[in-house]
Amino acid sequence: VSKQQAIMPGQSYGLEDGSCSYKDFSGSRHNRFSTPEQAAKNRIQHPSNVLHFFNAPLEVTEDNFYEICDELGVKRPSSVKVFSGKSERSSSGLLEWDSKSDALETLGFLNHYQMKNPNGPYPYTLK
Repeated sequence: VSKQQAIMPGQSYGLEDGSCSYKDFSGSRHNRFSTPEQAAKNRIQHPSNVLHFFNAPLEVTEDNFYEICDELGVKRPSSVKVFSGKSERSSSGLLEWDSKSDALETLGFLNHYQMKNPNGPYPYTLK
């Protein structure tokens, strides 16, 4: 819970493409915290050393995650569990690290990582 009563925008400036560096989303219908009722529906999870992944290729293996982590220069997970497929389109599972900080650092790199799709033109976006 924040001790701040309001979010104060920083100094706004123009970007190379001509757009503004700041945009106010407080009035957006997608804002999950605009009313106490909406905020109560959020399932906020505290940081953990275990990350749940989904939307990976069906054939994804432990070695695939090791290769991706090596490519991105982050620590490999100490444990990988791929769930047996309920979906015929993608797979999901759990990745575990020795510490929360290792998991959170890797999350920043792995979230929305594009994994090659061996059966089609569009990649899997790991989430």
